[in-house]
Amino acid sequence: MIQVQKLSQWPDGEVADTFVLFTAREQMFTRDKKPYWRVTFRDDTREISFPIWENSPFAIDCREVWVLGKYYKIRAMLRQTKYGPNLEIQRIREATDADIPDGFDPQMGLVKSSFDPVEMYAEILQTLREAISEPGLFPLVEYLFEKHHDAILTASAAQGKHHATAGGFLEHTRNVLRTALWLADRYAVLVPTNPPLNRGVVAAAAALHDIGKLRELRQTPAGFEYTSEGMLLGHIVMGRDYVRDAARELREKDPDFHLEEETQLRLEHAILSHQRLPEWGSPKPNMTPESLLVHYADDIDAKYYIMAKVLEEASPEVEYTDNRNLLRQTVFRGLKTS
Repeated sequence: MIQVQKLSQWPDGEVADTFVLFTAREQMFTRDKKPYWRVTFRDDTREISFPIWENSPFAIDCREVWVLGKYYKIRAMLRQTKYGPNLEIQRIREATDADIPDGFDPQMGLVKSSFDPVEMYAEILQTLREAISEPGLFPLVEYLFEKHHDAILTASAAQGKHHATAGGFLEHTRNVLRTALWLADRYAVLVPTNPPLNRGVVAAAAALHDIGKLRELRQTPAGFEYTSEGMLLGHIVMGRDYVRDAARELREKDPDFHLEEETQLRLEHAILSHQRLPEWGSPKPNMTPESLLVHYADDIDAKYYIMAKVLEEASPEVEYTDNRNLLRQTVFRGLKTS
């Protein structure tokens, strides 16, 4: 009997059935100018891209019948190659609700974080509660998190580069918060500044640096895509707006709410500069110690995640990956054993 497998659990060389979402199709050409289609299928555990060659029995259907954004049931053999995983398709048809008892989930195309969003949300707020002592700063962050609670639980940290999962926003935010505070605790002692490093601003900025992603990206059955605001304004500027609007709302609602002008200014600057360079989207470079630490905490989490994915998706038969990845470089897997 043919087993139903998840893409991430499929043994190499085994024929299995799987339910997947068809997410991408791009016409490509070999070095000899022979055309082929590079297609991408996804379930909630993994995404696989592979070629459909022009002489394949599925080439015409790939070009004319398969519909992007539709779910399919595929029978295939999974093979690991030096270019990554490849599905050798034997049968393919559109999935229907009748397949639900066999494991089909209409939400399976939305890859989820491996960590529980509710637990991450609670941990982030508890960390902030302990880390922030400045008047008004924790209430500001808590207000934003509670106001956008439902969206935060399912938000992605990116469209596809890193932590591009439901819950990815929280996973990335938690990592950046932990790293930024670790850096703050060490550099406040190793390299004292005048005025002193504001640990509370580091924590708040780490928690809110990507808050604009809530409006920059929207969730679709095929994953996450940019909104018009996201394309035209970007999450950095919108993140600053979130903070500014929340501070104004709190001042209007609560006469006892007080946030120092400079504290808010440092927080806004850290959000605006967290990607550091104009070509990366930041309108300002890092001009405060707090913003510098948040930038590097953010950068290492994104880059490390990408490298881990490159290694995960590489064939175990190669010493080095190819450079067709988001890092645009080869990555060393390890020496082959004879």
